[in-house]
Amino acid sequence: MKNVFKTLLIASCLCYAAVAVSAQEAESAPKATLADFHVGDTVVIKKDHERYLTGEKMSKWVYNVEHTILQVGGIRRHQEGILLKGIYSWVLPDDIINKTTHPEEAAANQEAKAAAERQAEEQKEAAQEARQDSIQAVKDSVKDAKEEAARQDSIARAERAAALKAYNDSVEQTRQDSIAMRAYRDSVAQATRDSLRKVYEETKDSQEAIYVITQKPQEIFNCNRFTIGLRGGAASLMQNTEKKMGNWHVGWDVMLDLQYAHYWKKFGKKMQYGLLVGVSAGFTRSHLESGVLDEFDEQTTSGNIHYTVKAQNVKEYDGQLQLEVPLMFSMIHENGFFMNIGPRFALPVYSPYNQKITQPDIIAYFEEEGVTVPNAMITGQVSDQQADSNGKWKASTLNVILGAELGYEFTFKNKNSLGIGVYGNYGLYSLYKNDTDNKSLINIAEVPDANKPAVVNVLSATDTYAKGVGFFDVGLKLAYHFNWWK
Repeated sequence: MKNVFKTLLIASCLCYAAVAVSAQEAESAPKATLADFHVGDTVVIKKDHERYLTGEKMSKWVYNVEHTILQVGGIRRHQEGILLKGIYSWVLPDDIINKTTHPEEAAANQEAKAAAERQAEEQKEAAQEARQDSIQAVKDSVKDAKEEAARQDSIARAERAAALKAYNDSVEQTRQDSIAMRAYRDSVAQATRDSLRKVYEETKDSQEAIYVITQKPQEIFNCNRFTIGLRGGAASLMQNTEKKMGNWHVGWDVMLDLQYAHYWKKFGKKMQYGLLVGVSAGFTRSHLESGVLDEFDEQTTSGNIHYTVKAQNVKEYDGQLQLEVPLMFSMIHENGFFMNIGPRFALPVYSPYNQKITQPDIIAYFEEEGVTVPNAMITGQVSDQQADSNGKWKASTLNVILGAELGYEFTFKNKNSLGIGVYGNYGLYSLYKNDTDNKSLINIAEVPDANKPAVVNVLSATDTYAKGVGFFDVGLKLAYHFNWWK
């Protein structure tokens, strides 16, 4: 640990000395003016200047290359600035060194920049070495703790084994005692039965009595039931958004049920068992919200364009009009309680969506020219009309749902009944697979050229990002049953 603190102390002193020397040089050097520079001069950027005149932070590569002056002083804006060719950015006269008139000072600036980078690398290596020493110390401590825990665990296992053996011995003794007691009771009962049989045989008449015990045979009652029901509650398409998306939210659904069931009932039993089929139709809706941050490249005739697509807030509402075909096992108790459980086959009919993207931004970097254009017409701006999109997302053709219903029925004199209960459905097997090759929600459909801007499309979040979509719903059910007994 002493070596670690020593290394960190030396690194801190070197960093402080470098900062002090840089500050002293900055105070002693006279500030440059526009008169010291001319169009066509070769300049380098000073090592301790980090931002352009417009406020943007400079990239590391601009310090290691020479730049040519394109313009000295702006006409309307940046009148005190100098425009550099290649990066097309404005800087102040004091931000650069004129290599054409001061080659020695420019060379010293480059050498100082290189020395500062080497010093930062040395400090990074020293910090890494100190970190490795600290990690090794933690590893040694963890190893000792594990060895002590293993020893304590071995002692505890031995104690548990001894206690278990004593318990098993006591259980075996109790079992032997129980067997002996049961044998004694059986012998007493047998002796009693033998005595009673002997008395009966001595006192019975010579003519034997015949007893005929009759029992009414079991009867089978069948029931056919037609049901009209309405159910609704919380529902959601469960988007598996992985890393690109944010959160999906629970929505709602409402369904109309038309069902037929046939029940079998044995006389004297309290439960009816049957099979339920039918068709249901309804609508469900939920939504998701997220942000967009994507990057991709497009090849054009003039070179490669690297696009960065950003949006702070994306909200999409997904709906689905679907048919469901149940095939469920059904039970009804004579007191009015019922339960249905089994699969439902969901068939999507129409899957609309509407989407709003807030503050979209497309940034294009032209590699051949080294120019970055933030959200300009050359890259294709997203209009307000495009950001509010509507359409139909690509739903599957089949989804198998496992459903369960529990409830209570109020039976009237005509044997028809009104039922109320709760239900829940879950996507057991889903074909909602919307894997896509789209690069982003905000898609560059046609790349730009010299005469026209890019064409921008806004796509569905469910189609573009959702790897797999499941479904669930829970709620209340109200139904009226028409019963026909056979």
